[in-house]
Amino acid sequence: MSGPRAMPAFLRRWVALDGHEAELRQELSFIHQTYTRKSPHVMESLMYREHFLGSEFIGLVVYADAGLATTERRQALARLDEVAAAHARFSTPSLRVELIAEFVTSPHATPYGVAGLLTCQPAFAAEVAGRLKGLVAELVERLRPARMLVGEVVDKPGQFFVLGDSSYPVDLDRYLQSSLHRQHLVALESLLVAPTRWFALDPVWRYVKAGAREG
Repeated sequence: MSGPRAMPAFLRRWVALDGHEAELRQELSFIHQTYTRKSPHVMESLMYREHFLGSEFIGLVVYADAGLATTERRQALARLDEVAAAHARFSTPSLRVELIAEFVTSPHATPYGVAGLLTCQPAFAAEVAGRLKGLVAELVERLRPARMLVGEVVDKPGQFFVLGDSSYPVDLDRYLQSSLHRQHLVALESLLVAPTRWFALDPVWRYVKAGAREG
């Protein structure tokens, strides 16, 4: 496990209107690519599409500190809001997140992804953060994904996410029926206010600035 980078990071989710899945994918991909190339302050830009229904999208952008107040970022956020209004039945705002753990076994781009969304009472956030980092470390050791991120949503205390990249398809059904998942339930379930939501993902867009993961 490497120490998380102390850089501003933001997570956003969208769910497409029925029949708008392709349009939403195209627009989100275009915006991520366009504004990543326009801004020298974007350190990492990722976007994924939920694999099975193809209607849900997750994006994560990591900035250098100087990138938060730029014209490029304001333009990107405005365009994302416009696209959400036209093509999404649900969209979160751009949520500030803290990356609390990062596990990397391979630096290469991979064709598969996975995400988990967890929610606890804010009073238990520190306990959940500690347990979650340990559980994801076990998962990485057992399954050897290329990369796993653990993050806490600063703007919504008690919300956490796990985001991973893999060189092989992620069999969520197998994991959810496994003894490993039962161990994770024992460790976390009593602290959560709802069951963890898991997603198999297809990467849509990926950019990592040269040197961004060093140190």
